[in-house]
Amino acid sequence: MLSRRSWMKGLIGCFGASAMVLASYAQGKKVSGNAFDVVILGAGTGGLVTAIEAYDLGLKPVVLEKMDYAAGNSLYASGGIAAWGTAQQKAEGHEETEEEFRKDMMAVSEGRADPELVDAYVKNIGPDLEWLKNHIGVKFSKIKRKPWPIGYRMHNVDGQGLTGGGRLVRYLISACEQRNIPILFNTKAIELLNDNKFRVVGVKCVTDDGVKEFFGTRGVVIATGGFSANRELLCRYMGGPLSRLALRGSPYTMGENIELTRPLGAQFVHMDQFHCGPIVEETHANPNFVIDAGLGIDVDVRGKRFMDEVFTYTQKSLATAQLTPDNLAYHVIDSHWELSAKAAKKFIDMKTKVLVADTVEELAQKMGADQKQFTALINEFNTAVKSGKLKEMNPPCSLPAAKPLDKAPFYAFPFQGGITATFGGPKINRKAQVLNTENVPIRGLYAVGNAAGGLFYGNYIGGSQLGGATVFGRIAAQHMAKNN
Repeated sequence: MLSRRSWMKGLIGCFGASAMVLASYAQGKKVSGNAFDVVILGAGTGGLVTAIEAYDLGLKPVVLEKMDYAAGNSLYASGGIAAWGTAQQKAEGHEETEEEFRKDMMAVSEGRADPELVDAYVKNIGPDLEWLKNHIGVKFSKIKRKPWPIGYRMHNVDGQGLTGGGRLVRYLISACEQRNIPILFNTKAIELLNDNKFRVVGVKCVTDDGVKEFFGTRGVVIATGGFSANRELLCRYMGGPLSRLALRGSPYTMGENIELTRPLGAQFVHMDQFHCGPIVEETHANPNFVIDAGLGIDVDVRGKRFMDEVFTYTQKSLATAQLTPDNLAYHVIDSHWELSAKAAKKFIDMKTKVLVADTVEELAQKMGADQKQFTALINEFNTAVKSGKLKEMNPPCSLPAAKPLDKAPFYAFPFQGGITATFGGPKINRKAQVLNTENVPIRGLYAVGNAAGGLFYGNYIGGSQLGGATVFGRIAAQHMAKNN
């Protein structure tokens, strides 16, 4: 793990009365032991990038992480970064224009992403990816083509035995260590602090040694992620059924971006928006590549179809959460898919139960479904495939290259609808400053990564979440370096 429980222990001493500290701060006096230029909340991609860029621009940053290791969503990410016009793309023969990339970012958001934030991403992501590669030393794998809107845009961090996101965090922590940037673990922010001009000047935290206050002369950066693990906030903003989505990411993304900034009058946007995908919650097995195989059918625990199998994995996950009694489904497939046995072995190696049977009746029995009804469904499906009438089924099946389910052995891969990340949060401008309800920047307050709202709506180009954390992390640091 990335634990630094005792790292830099003793760096921050005990503080005096907060009123005296704040008064001294407001008068511009140095307060030894707890004064920094930049205070960053969260040791994920966005927070660590901000710290490194701030340090390299001559500032003195500190990173405060509530857990005893870097425990955010980055650890669960595949590690892709969506970019255009990079040296790697050109070397591998993949060319596109800035306008094409911008157009697709707006298209996947149904035109509802903030155009200024999209523009900031598009203009900076190429240089920022080169920064990761050449300045931080991140190694990327060869680019592989993926369906629209990704195409040849996904630059995957070479995980070297870890998730790509986990490896990226290790690169960034190593860069912080090389610069002696303090990362204080077990330090949970509970309140933002203001001076008498309502500028954010610090944060109150709970630590292993009690309550402490940290101050930043240039600002505080919220990099705590979203609220995908907070059931109460999910229910409040998305409704009961969606609050029961299985968790695909970190169990510690609890909505500090909302709770810390609400008292300051932050404007919240896209609060009902999120990204979902299939998952097996108990083992965290990801069945994306199975349910996107273009073959087979999806059924609930009763053995009944409930959606069109042509749906994307995101659509399938949402439908599973909303249309099945227990947010649980099976992808039923047979040996026409040449990877079925290999996929089953991969699941079993992850201690995830895959149902395998030599007959349809046996598979129904293992699923706990009614054998007669399930057999009738398979027969109906096979007849529709052969007669070209799949779209007349209820619900219709629009798979363009479906094959009959008639080649043993038969497989049932379990999956649930899962939430990856939330898109809502305090609205930021293109300088990563948090805006209030009057669209005025809250002085001294920034948000980056999934802690910020405005960049995503509906869907996103795969890899642009880590990309956005990188882009706006560097932007926040650059703005603080230029403004006293």
